[in-house]
Amino acid sequence: MPRPSPVTDEVRRLLETQEQHAWSIDELLASVRSSLGSADYSSVFRAVSQFEREGMLDRIDLGDGRSRFEMREDHHEHIRCERCGRVEEVPVCVLDDASAQVHSLTGFKVTSHRVVFGGLCKECSARD
Repeated sequence: MPRPSPVTDEVRRLLETQEQHAWSIDELLASVRSSLGSADYSSVFRAVSQFEREGMLDRIDLGDGRSRFEMREDHHEHIRCERCGRVEEVPVCVLDDASAQVHSLTGFKVTSHRVVFGGLCKECSARD
């Protein structure tokens, strides 16, 4: 098996250290370039695609037209600041009770759901 490239190694490091929550390809590219001095979009894209195929990453759609990626972990929801774009995880699943209710009303066993909350982060709220 060939050794991963420095770009692949750096993408993995960034995702694992979670310097931020949920990275876009462009954000990863900027950080990789900052660390390594150079990298191209296709190399970062290939690394992310490989990690996604291997089941290491989850793709997140926050409704702004850009896919973001994070290391696969326990299920959680996300909240996105509508002003600055900051993304954070909501540390609990707020829909557990709703899933049980959906099951009792429809007979469906809920196996997945995605919710993205929108609002203003503390910093943006303080500016109002």
